[in-house]
Amino acid sequence: MGYDPEIHHRRSIRLKGHDYAGGGVYFVTLCAHREFVEWANRLPFGATGAAIMPPVREIMEEEMQKTARLLPWMEWGERAIMPDHFHAIIRIEGGYGRLGDVITGFKAGVSRTLRARGDILVARNGERAPEKMRIWHRNYYEMIVRTPEAEQAIAGYIRMNPWCCVTDFGNGLRGLGNPVLWNAKKLGVLCSRSALRPESIPGASTYFSGFHSPLEQEMFEKLLACKKRVIWCPAWGLERAAQRPAVREALEENRLLILEMRNQDGDLAAAEQRNRFVMESADELWLPHVTPGGMLDRLIHELSVWEKIKA
Repeated sequence: MGYDPEIHHRRSIRLKGHDYAGGGVYFVTLCAHREFVEWANRLPFGATGAAIMPPVREIMEEEMQKTARLLPWMEWGERAIMPDHFHAIIRIEGGYGRLGDVITGFKAGVSRTLRARGDILVARNGERAPEKMRIWHRNYYEMIVRTPEAEQAIAGYIRMNPWCCVTDFGNGLRGLGNPVLWNAKKLGVLCSRSALRPESIPGASTYFSGFHSPLEQEMFEKLLACKKRVIWCPAWGLERAAQRPAVREALEENRLLILEMRNQDGDLAAAEQRNRFVMESADELWLPHVTPGGMLDRLIHELSVWEKIKA
């Protein structure tokens, strides 16, 4: 029996009258099936920004490359794999195939490879996935991209999308932004209140601080303006911290990670906790000014971090 929407209660989400074989640019979203989502504890495609790419994501990347080889009339544009869905821009040359052919081939390839690699579909407790567990939601969502300006805006959204997710680092520590920065070599920047200004800021892979004191705040603004990679643990929550235009720009360009600590009080005790956290977590420390007998001086002695301090 053929497909009958009245019987099967399915409604097509394709645009009526549009020639999907005529070429074009599309923004598509593919979602994991709820069976896969529930079995994988809400993370079927792995956590966003993991330092090591999960096997499921490796397979998806490989299948994207394979799809492009087998279907030379299509091209993947900007894309992002989220914990339970996948965004991509797809360009199709007219007269060769349809968007549905691309999606079907990609989804089938991922499902087939996952089932062939039985070691992947095994939970941490050793539980193997049900044999007939569905990997993908039966359909997909697509939007026709009609102008270069629209494509540019969508590409920006896709790039930003992974870092809009809040990452749980454990022990009450949450992060917004690029979590990969946490695994980079970090230069902790701490400075007591002072009227003196350093002549320059030393080079580093990633700068790390609460940026609390007036001089630290000035350095934070300079680092953002110079488009440096920064980890920032402010004295307030993630939502408020992300509101400033310069901060939003840094988030969109994947060069900022904002860390929200459990204690968000604005008192000296909370500031000391954040400074202690920076000293303990940074690979190196740059301390342009330390007031004798002050908080930073006391923490340096208490934590014995002399070997981390840059000259």
